[in-house]
Amino acid sequence: MSAKILLIDDDADDRELFCEALEDVATDVVCHTVPNGHEAFLQLDRKETAMPDLIFLDINMPVMNGWQCLEVLKDHDSYKQIPVIMYSTSSYPEDIHRAWQLGALCFFSKPADYEQLKASMRVVVFHLINDTLQSLGLSSPVFLTR
Repeated sequence: MSAKILLIDDDADDRELFCEALEDVATDVVCHTVPNGHEAFLQLDRKETAMPDLIFLDINMPVMNGWQCLEVLKDHDSYKQIPVIMYSTSSYPEDIHRAWQLGALCFFSKPADYEQLKASMRVVVFHLINDTLQSLGLSSPVFLTR
């Protein structure tokens, strides 16, 4: 099964590392990236582009930040069923709780090193491919740490 992940993050280095780690653990998962929420909606609105199976969403970005993007995603009929994992350097409890309240599946703190990132990607890909992604989310905020 081929799956598609969309990473919305303004940091070019983080986007590159994310896609490399994903490719290292799952060659059948396609990684697309955009630098902000506005660009994400331009890509999502293209009729010839398939919807992603999962979105990783950074918080602090220019043009349209992660909170604004998450609100639009979860309020739009075409996008609200796409699972969203907040992906940030933040580990503030307020951010984790806000992400959960706005409909994110969970909150993922960006790992400090590449091996940790790959290990985390293995877990996400396992659940994505086995169609158990929703089991990552619970009835209260979930925080995946580095």
